[in-house]
Amino acid sequence: MLGAAFTLTLLWASPMADGAVTAPDVLTKTGVRDQRGKPLPVNLPITAPDGSPSPLKAWLIEDKPTVLTFNYAGCPMLCGLQQDGLARSLKELNLTPGKDFSLLTVGIDPGETTELAEGASSRLSELVGGDWRFFTAPEASILALTDAAGFDYQYDKVSKQYSHPAATYILTADGTISQYFTAIQPDARDIRWALVEAGEGQVGSVLDQVALTCLQYDLSSNAYVAKGVMRSGGIAIVGGLFAFFGVLWQRERRRWRKDNV
Repeated sequence: MLGAAFTLTLLWASPMADGAVTAPDVLTKTGVRDQRGKPLPVNLPITAPDGSPSPLKAWLIEDKPTVLTFNYAGCPMLCGLQQDGLARSLKELNLTPGKDFSLLTVGIDPGETTELAEGASSRLSELVGGDWRFFTAPEASILALTDAAGFDYQYDKVSKQYSHPAATYILTADGTISQYFTAIQPDARDIRWALVEAGEGQVGSVLDQVALTCLQYDLSSNAYVAKGVMRSGGIAIVGGLFAFFGVLWQRERRRWRKDNV
């Protein structure tokens, strides 16, 4: 997928092209839109790895958050990198997928089979030492879920692959988007804070709950930071300037007194 996208980038930017050139959809229509606070249509039908149809809602754990990704089993590069990176981060948490939170992947290729999904579920569950389920779905469900999540992807007819972003979503117990990460390997600490936040007191320790009251998510750094850190920094700078000028004023005052004695 990455190789195909890179090749398309070179072709689009080639100086040999005459006149105005429009960037292909594979480059301009993929990405992640901020949909935090919006619910996913969790009543839409999807298909479990064993082939049984059910709504996505049936796989959410009561009163617990969900980690959700959109991938496809036939992805040659990005999906595997994202899944491996996410697995490494999740293994740093003292939490168990399938118990403390749901860990789900919905495939974006409607042509993939339950056999592929079953194999992917087995491999992914082994990676995290817990329950990570990979679902196939009808195209209508895939389009509705990805659109609600702000997950924009395109099918490239040339490479016969999907061009898509790497996004990890954190959902509340009712399927509302609480947070999302666009890194291939999100920081384990940030995932933990996001799960604590989305879990509304049902995930993490008392210490986690207290710590989260002092944190806020910063979009510019894609991480949780201390609340008021910029304001505190500004106060420290102003205070430093006052102290500096205070020292100068005292020095000049002593010099004036000495010269006038």
